[in-house]
Amino acid sequence: MNVKNQNIAQKSPERNMQDQCRHPTKSSIQLLLLRRFLWISTVALLAIMSVPFLKSVYETITGHESTAGRISMHPDEMLLPELVLIPAGSFYMGEQNESFIKNLSADEKKYFGVPGKHVEIDRPFYISKYEITNAQYDSYVKAQQFNSPMEKNSIILPDVKQDKYDNYPVAEVSWRRAMAYAVWLGEQKQFSCRLPTEAEWEYAARAGLNNAYPWGDEIGVNNAHCRECGSQWDKQQAAPVGQFKANLYGLYDTSGNVWEWTCSAWRDQYEGQEQQCARMEEFGARAVRGGSWAYDTKYIRSSVRGEFDASIRYSGFGFRVMCLFPVE
Repeated sequence: MNVKNQNIAQKSPERNMQDQCRHPTKSSIQLLLLRRFLWISTVALLAIMSVPFLKSVYETITGHESTAGRISMHPDEMLLPELVLIPAGSFYMGEQNESFIKNLSADEKKYFGVPGKHVEIDRPFYISKYEITNAQYDSYVKAQQFNSPMEKNSIILPDVKQDKYDNYPVAEVSWRRAMAYAVWLGEQKQFSCRLPTEAEWEYAARAGLNNAYPWGDEIGVNNAHCRECGSQWDKQQAAPVGQFKANLYGLYDTSGNVWEWTCSAWRDQYEGQEQQCARMEEFGARAVRGGSWAYDTKYIRSSVRGEFDASIRYSGFGFRVMCLFPVE
């Protein structure tokens, strides 16, 4: 054996391994692939096995976040509005006093539903007996969960928070917040609730009468709360709900006190929107009804209507809620 062959024969195991790495054999390649396959399979198996655990951790974390800021309330602690059942029927919507209409300017007529129209209310519905109060709205706020400071700040409560104002109508609530309250109320009462349409509101306010006001065609004294109605609250602020005589359906304060949001988009004339609800994401003006404490007697007639942007908050704006009558 020559020196060269002898050196090759006497190579160390480490040198042999290096040579195999430089010039791998078929068997060594297969072994390497097998090891990589086993390693990848093990990692994948561990990942699959960890999914339930990770899911549990995620749900625990997100569940904690979603309940952060929630005030636990027993159902008996919630102050929910009383609802009145309104029967199905039909009525003429809009101002009906011809002498009053003659004295309106062309631009004013749209604020009194002129020209009017015949409307069918084809199923009964519930509507809140009073305007939603501070105490009732506070129950809603306390029951809610707020996931971010921005969302918390979007709830604007009335300036006055003393207990003596609990029975006053909630104000400074935007249209979307009023709609959100109605949906929440439906969850509590197991009804489908929302703001009333313009047509539903006027139908309930008129209570089967064609008069200018729920009590007749003359304003009288102390029949409602407005700027010239002769009540102890005139020209100051809203009055506590239920201080004046109810209409024939048993509803209070449909004339004066605070304007009430409806779910209908504003149109200058009745063309169908008065019997529909605007979409929550829809921008633009909404129709309000009933007048308020800051307006004179002319603007608390059953026919009166106003247009205001859905995002506005104002001390003279409140609302009442309508719930669909369940059909068996």
